[in-house]
Amino acid sequence: MRPSSVLILAMLTLSVACNLFGWPIWPAAILAWLATLRLFRTLPRASRRQAGTLFVAGSLLWAAALVRGTPYPLLNALTINQSLLMMFAGVSFLTMATPRVSSDHQQPGSMLGTMLGAHLFGAAINLSVVFLFGERMQREGKLTRSQALIVGRGFTAAAAWSPFFVAMGVALTYAPGLDYLSLLPWGLLAAAALLLLNWLDVRRLNAPFIGYPIEKSALLMPCTLAIVVIGLHLLWPGLSIPLIIAIVAPLFSFLLMPRDNRRERMHHQFTQGLQSLAPQFALFLGAGVISTGLAALLASLPDGLDLPIDHFGHWQAWFALGAIVVVSFTGIHPLIGIATLAPLIAPLHPDPTLLGMLFLMCWALGTGSSPLSGSNLAICVRYRIAVRDMLRWNLPYAVLGWGCCGVVLALHAYAG
Repeated sequence: MRPSSVLILAMLTLSVACNLFGWPIWPAAILAWLATLRLFRTLPRASRRQAGTLFVAGSLLWAAALVRGTPYPLLNALTINQSLLMMFAGVSFLTMATPRVSSDHQQPGSMLGTMLGAHLFGAAINLSVVFLFGERMQREGKLTRSQALIVGRGFTAAAAWSPFFVAMGVALTYAPGLDYLSLLPWGLLAAAALLLLNWLDVRRLNAPFIGYPIEKSALLMPCTLAIVVIGLHLLWPGLSIPLIIAIVAPLFSFLLMPRDNRRERMHHQFTQGLQSLAPQFALFLGAGVISTGLAALLASLPDGLDLPIDHFGHWQAWFALGAIVVVSFTGIHPLIGIATLAPLIAPLHPDPTLLGMLFLMCWALGTGSSPLSGSNLAICVRYRIAVRDMLRWNLPYAVLGWGCCGVVLALHAYAG
């Protein structure tokens, strides 16, 4: 194993132990920072620039807050997103359990089956599903418009509810008091609305479609994982969702790995898979610095921040969703908008479920529609799709998806 992989694996192990036994989390956070700093020079230029900007801006906010004598703990800048990094490292092991792409001549899958398959697989193995499906569906290294949209949007819509998406960890971190089981029905409803919108949008193109053949047995892994996580959360409510996932994901990965190439998959995970988390680690650590810096500065103000609103309800959440999605089209990850918004509206004591819905919708719609999101850029680069075409295809989806999410937010307000 490479030194950085050892640091990340040690961080994962120590994070789980600290959460289980109530130990201070900062030693695990130090390991995450060391691994990220060690790999910082190897990051893509865009990742270095974005993470560096977040760190510098956050440091300036912290400097101003400390000068003003903020009571906010400085240690939070290092540890606030540690549960997310623990979860991220645990989820990365699920790529070892990715089903092999069959080489036989099965009938091509349907459009609906492909979208639901990408959604359910993506809920468990995240970005890997794009390449798992894409490699089977591509012809001469290309995907059609219909294929790219069905897989890309179908995958990202799972962020609205899946406990295995880091988006869920973000929501649980930045919406204090959020209960996953209370959020789950609304997340599923939002995902269903986005999937229906995607299916209607692609179906109207009336173009030939060669999909991914889904076998019923292949859905066992994502469905079982979700049931196990929810079951453990019901049995032991004291265990957080990120902690449960950090424990369950590696165990299931070793159990469900294809037997014929276990050694190769394990070698890849421990030498390259863990190190490949560096761009995401840098983004989350930088977002933690700027979020805590803003919270520390607000805590140093005698009367707090004088916001133009005195209540954060579903209308405010809907407009905030639109703003973060618009910003995501410039290449700024929704996480940054979430990390910036959370401390600003915290004094208003918003409903945790509403706040969690907002953050997950930002992730699902922002990454699903922005041509500069990680998943859409991966599709564009690997399958030779122009970014400007992805932008043109996704603008209507972003606007209509914003409207669909607004309906879900309104239903939640009515039910409350």
